[in-house]
Amino acid sequence: MNKQRVLISAFLCAFLALNPPITSFGEESDPSGAVRVEYDDLRTLLKEGNLTLKKTIADQEDTINAYQEMWDTMKWEQDNMEDKAEDLSNENGETSAVYSSNASMLKASASRIYNQIKNLTDEKSARTIEKSADSYTYTAQTLMNSYNQMAQNRYAAEKNVQALEASYQALVRKSTAGSATQAQVLSEKSSLDIARNSLESLREQERELRFRLLTMLGLEDREDVVIGAIPAPDMEAIAAIDFESDKQKAVGNDSNVQNERHTRAYSTADINRRFKQVGEAEGTAEASIQYAYQELESRVIQYQAALESYESALLIYQSLQRKQAAGLLSNTEYLCPQQWRLRVSEAAYAQKQAAKETASMNLVQAYESYCWEVKGVN
Repeated sequence: MNKQRVLISAFLCAFLALNPPITSFGEESDPSGAVRVEYDDLRTLLKEGNLTLKKTIADQEDTINAYQEMWDTMKWEQDNMEDKAEDLSNENGETSAVYSSNASMLKASASRIYNQIKNLTDEKSARTIEKSADSYTYTAQTLMNSYNQMAQNRYAAEKNVQALEASYQALVRKSTAGSATQAQVLSEKSSLDIARNSLESLREQERELRFRLLTMLGLEDREDVVIGAIPAPDMEAIAAIDFESDKQKAVGNDSNVQNERHTRAYSTADINRRFKQVGEAEGTAEASIQYAYQELESRVIQYQAALESYESALLIYQSLQRKQAAGLLSNTEYLCPQQWRLRVSEAAYAQKQAAKETASMNLVQAYESYCWEVKGVN
């Protein structure tokens, strides 16, 4: 029995190493009382709050406990039978033999149960649970990334609506004064209506993504729950990628490749068929990691271009701010890109900022996807 307890302890040690202790999500709240969802905490939050993932972990523990109870029962009965057989060995050999026979039978059954527990408590089994956590984490990362992109673009759309509203009101005043036509006013009103509809669409999508993310984490969609930002891309880590090495890892970790490699072959035809299937699975896995790497390279280029465009817009925007502070721009000129050279204003700057942040988050997502691909999560 001590040997079995050692196995249970070994499993718990392995599982805890893969699953660090979970702190209460409430402890992540900031001084203002808001509860924050941070990108780096998603895996922990999923294990704490996602009902399906929690059930997977609980089911594993319940199965181990059930087998443990069966093993304890049979070992107790085995020991009892062996004691009775020994006690009766000199008095009644026939009855003693019955006890011995039953003790042997119980011992064999207990051994089989022991092997089941051993299989359930090995490191491979613990990693099976981690594979589930990997998939949930990847999905949560994607949802959180999409939510932040919607939020950033919603903010830019709000600035655009504000700019168009200022421009529209200015045209209405000009029309009243006879310096703008009714056609110009109607055209600007149409642009404003389109911008408002676009803004409402972004707001709706932002709310939907927020709800889906918080539901996945097992959190209520309350006002005091704040979803944090996506971290900036790790350019050093991206530059340090060894694609050839990662390709070999990705192929080895791919579930289809593993299944084909471990398929039993009983004849020459089976061996040839398995060899062909393994080759196809490996080719598919290589193509998948190659695509992920190419996507990552493409996102790096897009991010660099968006960053340069943003930096140029920032310089122009700062220049506009200085001119407005000096009284050299009217409010309408300051807000409306159509009214000033290069059509740069707060709204245009916000759009460039949103484009830069979107490109940044797309790069983070591409890098995460590449890393998950290497780990065999696809």
